[in-house]
Parts: sequence; C-alpha cells; structure tokens
Amino acid sequence: MLFQLKLLRSLLNPKLQKLISVFVVSFLVVGCNSLIPISQNCNFPEQNLVPGGLLNIKKKNVNLDLIDFEFFECGQSKDLRIIAPIAYNFDMRDLENIGLIIKNKEFRESRIVIKEKKFNQLSKENLKRINLERDLYINTLKKKYSSSKLNLPLLSPTKGIVSSEYGVKRFINNVRKNPHLGLDIAAEVGEPVYAAANGKVLLSENFFYRGNFILLGHAQNLKTSYSHLNKSIVKKDDEVSKGDLIGFVGSSGRVTGPHLHFEVLLLNKKLDPEVFIQNNL
Repeated sequence: MLFQLKLLRSLLNPKLQKLISVFVVSFLVVGCNSLIPISQNCNFPEQNLVPGGLLNIKKKNVNLDLIDFEFFECGQSKDLRIIAPIAYNFDMRDLENIGLIIKNKEFRESRIVIKEKKFNQLSKENLKRINLERDLYINTLKKKYSSSKLNLPLLSPTKGIVSSEYGVKRFINNVRKNPHLGLDIAAEVGEPVYAAANGKVLLSENFFYRGNFILLGHAQNLKTSYSHLNKSIVKKDDEVSKGDLIGFVGSSGRVTGPHLHFEVLLLNKKLDPEVFIQNNL
C-alpha cells in the first residue's frame, strides 16, 4: 500500500508528467505516418504499379489500416492522395492487402568487363574507404532537411543517349551484382549536368565507385544523385534551382566510359528516373 502511494505521488509530479507527455508525443510522431506534415503540392507522376514505380492513389479509396509500408499524404483536404515508392524489391503482398497488384516487368541483362585492377582486387585501404563512404551516404540519407517547393516533373539532367535503364540485371566480369537502380546517360566528357529540381546539396564528394558524386535533397522526401562526374562545381549545403549547372559528365569511379549515372530516391527508395523526367532523353 505504501509503495502504491509513493508511485501515485511520483506520477503526479509535474516534472515527471511533462517528461511522460514529451515521450508520448515523440512516440506518436515517429510511429504514425498520418502525422507527417501534409503538403498541398501533389504534382507527382501518375500511379505506375511496377518495380521502380509509384503508388499515387486517392486517400478515400484506400484503407489506411491495411497499409504496411512507408507513405506520405499530399494534396488538398478534399482530395488527399497517398504517395509511396514501389522499390525494386517491393513485397507485392503489401499492395495486394489494399486490393492492388504490381505488374510483372522483365529486366534485361547487362554484361560488362572492368579491367582496372583496383576495382577487381580491393586493397585494405580501398575497403576501408568504401565502408566509410557507405556510412557517410547512409547517414546523409537519414538526415532531415528543408527545401523549396518541389517542382515536378524533373528536368533531364544532361543531354545524351540512355545506355542503361533502371532495373537492368548486371554482371561485371561474369559475376552477378546488384541490379542497376538508376539511369545511365552516355555523353561526352564535359557535357553540362544540371540540377533536376530545386534543392540543397547534401553531398559533393569523390567516392571510390561513384567517382565525383553529388546528392541533392528536394522537398517532399525526394532526392536525386549524379555520379561519375568529371567535375562538380557545387559544395555541401549550397542551394540550387532547377536547371542550375552543378557539374560535368565524366568517367570517374568504376566505369567503362563517360556517362552520367542518375538516381531518383523517394523516401530513400531508388525509383525509375524516367517516371519522373519531363521529356525523353
């Protein structure tokens, strides 16, 4: 009985009550998708239910209690929409739960040969570098940032020929690697590379595999990245506008020739850039 009275008094302590309130609010914000700020701007591409595509459906047409994947809401109050990335390895059963089906899509194979020794026989120094760069990239993706209104569709980042599309099954020196989750645009060294949308420079680094590399953060959980540049002319924390020059096509990192490797990430899931680009390259 004495213990219960002490516990009750402790619960009535104003400082403790305040602490409990902060904990509860924090838990709700982290654990509830519906508490993510809703943007009125909702000019995302039309729904495309394929690996690398997009879920874009009216909120009133879906039972939120059945959604078991990350999403956010956007649009006007009378026409709110649910937006979610459909990653390459998305579990189709998660869409079946809400009455939708991912369409089958066949991806071609690509076999290339890399002759440069440092990419085939990794030294201890390069392994350490690769791990540090991976951690930097992952930790940067986790950080929150703010940017101006998202101006979709995205601008084509450079002029050239698509040499490798999203989802290609890659074999390097006859060894199967992770699928190609970006868009390769072959172009001459020095071809200008432009920001695909308004945003902020989250990274401007030289990576072992990606070469000279830029990661831009945009509004509404969208990011774009630009790899194998000959040169970057922006630095971390710079603000850029859609169409601003940010670098030049090159052949840095692990490549077989000059090109831009362009990626689009929504909620940090890599999607097909061609879904978001305003015109064909």
